[in-house]
Amino acid sequence: MKIQKIIKIAKEKEDVRIKLVETAKRLAITAKENEDIRRKLAVTAKKLAVTAKEKEDTRIKLASVAKRLAVTAKEKEDVRIKLVETAKILHRNAKQKNKVSSKLKESEIRYRRLFETAHDGILMLDPENGQITDVNPFLEKLLGYTKSEFLQKKLWEVGAFRIRNIKAAKDVFKLLQKEGYVRYEDLPLETKDGKLISVEFVSNSYLAGGHLVIQCNIRDITERKKTELIKESKRLLKEEKSKVASIADATHELRTPLAIMKGNVDLAMNHNGKSPKSALRAINYEINHLSGILADLSLITSKAWELKNRIVHDKVNLKSLVNTVVGRCKAIAYKKKISISSKKIPNVTILGDKVYLEKMLVNLIKNSIIYGHTKGHTIISAKQKKGLITISITDNGIGISKEDLPHVFERFYSADKYHTSGGNSIGLGLAIVKWIAEVHGGEVSVRSSKKNGSVFSVNLPIKTVRNK
Repeated sequence: MKIQKIIKIAKEKEDVRIKLVETAKRLAITAKENEDIRRKLAVTAKKLAVTAKEKEDTRIKLASVAKRLAVTAKEKEDVRIKLVETAKILHRNAKQKNKVSSKLKESEIRYRRLFETAHDGILMLDPENGQITDVNPFLEKLLGYTKSEFLQKKLWEVGAFRIRNIKAAKDVFKLLQKEGYVRYEDLPLETKDGKLISVEFVSNSYLAGGHLVIQCNIRDITERKKTELIKESKRLLKEEKSKVASIADATHELRTPLAIMKGNVDLAMNHNGKSPKSALRAINYEINHLSGILADLSLITSKAWELKNRIVHDKVNLKSLVNTVVGRCKAIAYKKKISISSKKIPNVTILGDKVYLEKMLVNLIKNSIIYGHTKGHTIISAKQKKGLITISITDNGIGISKEDLPHVFERFYSADKYHTSGGNSIGLGLAIVKWIAEVHGGEVSVRSSKKNGSVFSVNLPIKTVRNK
């Protein structure tokens, strides 16, 4: 029984061993399979790692491509926007171009209309050779030539312009090419039928449609010249009549002192109560009066260059000059009891001829006395400003009418208008004042109205420094 149990146990252990061996075999096979699996997994892991890296590279590449695509998309959008803006600009430009084209067309029509209907002659020249490229109807009518007789000829080849020296005309054209402007105030032209006319000729060059052109404007001034000639003839005739009248007045003025002188000579010779010394004194006074009249006539009738040669420029103290003049004129004003005074005379020195400057001021003050009221006044004042000295002579006399005011400084102005002096003036004093002021680089003016007195002002340049 015991052996049977041992045998049974041994058999069970053998079964267990066999099972364990089988189990160990199976485990060995499983371990091998697991190792194969592990190896396969390792290989797969390696493959997956490579794939992951490739995918990362791909991702990076895709990201870079995406960025580039984004940039490209933005650039395309910018381009699209710019193209839209350009399209808008082109559209606007097209509209503006149409407007400009329309305006240019209108302008060309207007210019052509003006060109065709202008009341001045117009020539268009080729700036390279001076050939006439266009001419308006007015010039055809003015000069008597047809358009075909003008076109494709040089300016100096047309008969109307041959009156001028051809070489001179070519030289003028060269000057026009260089300077772009030529003007003749009075150019003689000859019409086709041989009639001479006077024209104003103005030529200038300018750009038209990107091309240089030369336009010549020709205005007929024949009638204007005739009118001006008539006016000048009338003016000269009037001046001549005034001159004759003034000379007649001067002749009358000369007779009086001559008669007085002759009377004094007769009295002295006949011993009729007048001593020779007294007669000579009276004659000397009248001689001085005659000298003054003749000096005035000489000044007003001499040529300008002759008078200028007489001027001796020297330093003249204004205050001293005015004091001298006031002293001299007080004797003249005594009979009419007119007061003469000076005020605010600056102590300045001017360059000028003392004799003529004194005569200028004496004439102005004498004028205020002659046309002043009894017991009136004359005031001499002066004001310095910006290199000029203004000397004013103010009176409360009879004044000057509005009609006569523009003429008071004219030579030989009619004596029966402003110069109504009761025989005390021959009407030359103010003309002499004007000349003396101008020859010293100055000017004279007057403010006045009838019955309200006058203010005569002389502006002279100060050419030296203020006195200390």
